[in-house]
Amino acid sequence: MIKFVILDVYPAKKHRLIKDTAGGYGTGNDFGNTLFSKLLNVYVEGNIGMPSIEVMIISSILKKNHEVHYTRNLNDENISTCDYVILPSSIIAHETELHTLSKLENKKVFITGIFATIMKEKYLKKNSLVVKNESDTFFYNLNKNDKINKEFLDNLFLNKDSIDDFYTPVSLDDFPYPDWGDYSKKYPLRNNFFSLNQKIAIPLLGTRGCPYSCFFYCTYPLQQGRKVRARSVENIINEIKYWQKELGTNKFVFRDPVFSINRKHTIEFCNEVIKQKLNITFMVETHLNNLDDEMIKLLKAAGLRLVYVGVESSNHVVLKDMKRFTVEHDKQYKVIKKCEDAGIKVKTMFIIGNPEDTKETIIQSIEYSKYLPSLYSQFSVFTPYPGTPVYNDYKDLISDKKLENFNQYNLVFKHKNLSKKNINDLKSLAYFKFYFNFKKVIEVLKYFIKSKYEKADQRLG
Repeated sequence: MIKFVILDVYPAKKHRLIKDTAGGYGTGNDFGNTLFSKLLNVYVEGNIGMPSIEVMIISSILKKNHEVHYTRNLNDENISTCDYVILPSSIIAHETELHTLSKLENKKVFITGIFATIMKEKYLKKNSLVVKNESDTFFYNLNKNDKINKEFLDNLFLNKDSIDDFYTPVSLDDFPYPDWGDYSKKYPLRNNFFSLNQKIAIPLLGTRGCPYSCFFYCTYPLQQGRKVRARSVENIINEIKYWQKELGTNKFVFRDPVFSINRKHTIEFCNEVIKQKLNITFMVETHLNNLDDEMIKLLKAAGLRLVYVGVESSNHVVLKDMKRFTVEHDKQYKVIKKCEDAGIKVKTMFIIGNPEDTKETIIQSIEYSKYLPSLYSQFSVFTPYPGTPVYNDYKDLISDKKLENFNQYNLVFKHKNLSKKNINDLKSLAYFKFYFNFKKVIEVLKYFIKSKYEKADQRLG
């Protein structure tokens, strides 16, 4: 039996860091330096958290025949006794990961995650092996071909190009469920924007891939490709029932880039949840164009309670420059209102500091976010990520050399209209103006109180 240690390191920050978001690059939710922003930092860091689904699938693959230990501590005593280390990569912990790698010179280290593929020259050392693209596919094929033994793995480190033989496409139904059972015994696995109940929130991945035009600046197509691949509805339902039994939770977070992109698949899933009376609550991220009266009604009946939708900006010039497809303002309002009226809470997502943004266009977007009838809103900062098409346009303008600061909440390039201080001030202003008003506070409190009593009623029933 081989012993693996998954060493999932993060820099010390006072805000949430999560490697599963932004297509595996990760994000760091730093809402600003005002008192209100710092309170938001504390709330989100304490109430929303999950590691990469990909690395948890790898853990399950390896545990079939070997020992796996997950840790976030470089000084964990299991490292000294393990045979191999698996180091998940990201942009938000990049320098910390490289420092960690330098401390593991006497260990053979598999580097996983799409960011290591993009930045291979940084991660590839004498003692490391960069597992390209979807790392779970590589380990699945190794395991399927009975190649997980010390002799074979040691030879991989000597002949690193031979890893290319193990990227045969895998049906998403063939992967084991992620290793949430052991993980949740040691670390929080929750999302309390759903409700205030403390049940574990299980991340699920029903589809991979996104064909939308925002691949110009978005990292999901780098990680998962632009072709959409879906698990069977039966496979997703079986996983939901498995976690209901094993962990006693009915709370799920779909991590699909665009949940309802395959309408037929989504309808089939919802109908099966309703038919089997699974009594789940779940959240998704999707495009407003995929939500109509029929879909909203069906998703609500299946248990959808929170949906994230990208708005990005209220300004059409800004959106056109970003190559962002969206629906018109009146339709955005109507769809969001229908969701909220149906009992599905909406989180609108905006990006500030876009290449054509000015202070005026950002303030317009802030005001527009208040006009839209959503319970929540998020304001991140335009980031030209290495590997995306937009990066080539801005690589000579990059002003922040520390990649850990590329967390979607910092201005990292020389903007033609805005300074870093402008962006930080506008980011803080956006969160303050959206959330810190009497009407919004009452709405949020009513939702949380209602959700808490609904859960109590379910337990009593």
